Amino acid sequence: MNIRYISLMMALICLLSACVKGGTGAEKTSAAPKRNIVIAALGDSMTEGVGDQEEKGYIGMVAEQLESRSDVKSVTIKNYAVKGYRTDQLLKKLQDQEVQQGLKDADYILFTIGGNDLMKVVRQNFAHLTLKPFRSEQKVFEKRFANILADIRKQNGSAKLIYVSMYNPFKFTLSELREVDQVVEEWNQGAEKKLKKVPDAKMVDIADIFEEYSDEKKIAEDEFHPNQYGYSLIAKRVYDQIKKEDLPAE
Repeated sequence: MNIRYISLMMALICLLSACVKGGTGAEKTSAAPKRNIVIAALGDSMTEGVGDQEEKGYIGMVAEQLESRSDVKSVTIKNYAVKGYRTDQLLKKLQDQEVQQGLKDADYILFTIGGNDLMKVVRQNFAHLTLKPFRSEQKVFEKRFANILADIRKQNGSAKLIYVSMYNPFKFTLSELREVDQVVEEWNQGAEKKLKKVPDAKMVDIADIFEEYSDEKKIAEDEFHPNQYGYSLIAKRVYDQIKKEDLPAE
């Protein structure tokens, strides 16, 4: 009788202990706290959003996609991009204290650069366009690009860093400039090589978006920048990259 009583008591103690350890299960199913996300944006007119009728650009559209998620509470954008910027100008911009603080606060750093470096060569050699001056300038571009990455990582070593590639805006308007397609590909490849040397840094390639003919126009009235539709296609790729690397499935 005593042995049976003791066995029952021990079983009851074990059961109660299991309940205490396991709880009601609410702890396991409770939702994780929602994230407050900060996006720091750098570069040229592409990241500024020039050409978008609603002035959101791909940065604003990516922010909207993030805000629509159930696990995101808010998205703050700190956009330091400036129309016309080349790599040398972005390097100077990265010395600004306001920009440096914005980078420190960021969860994601998105940027575009290089298009105006490339266009400078086009303007200077338009009458006799060959690959030689582009390849010469590419070496300068890659060196500055590597310095840009290093400066960004000095301010923030953990944010997801995403570079949006260059594209050929003249694909259909100035198809005789065939060299530009090859140059864009080579410069993008050079940028990607530098990105691979940096932790948590990726390139989102958008060149093909503007190489494919579409009934819906992707370029703005200035025949250079993306329009709202073009930016929406860019934003989708950037968001897909963010989701792939850093966001749980919903």
